[in-house]
Amino acid sequence: MARQVNYEMKIESIKAKIEAKTAQLKSLKEELAKLEKAAAASKHEEIASFISEQGLNPADVMAVLQERFGQH
Repeated sequence: MARQVNYEMKIESIKAKIEAKTAQLKSLKEELAKLEKAAAASKHEEIASFISEQGLNPADVMAVLQERFGQH
């Protein structure tokens, strides 16, 4: 006689695993977004510090960048 397989239990188990992984993925995406934001802020601070240390006028820097890379 063939062994009975409880498909409903297996299906529910897989659904639960998918929900857990989805929640984990959401959490990782939120963490990634925070880190990317912090990295961008750090880079902006670095650029602003460089401009200040060099005694450059931000408007002049912007003009050079627009000339070099085009105005978008």
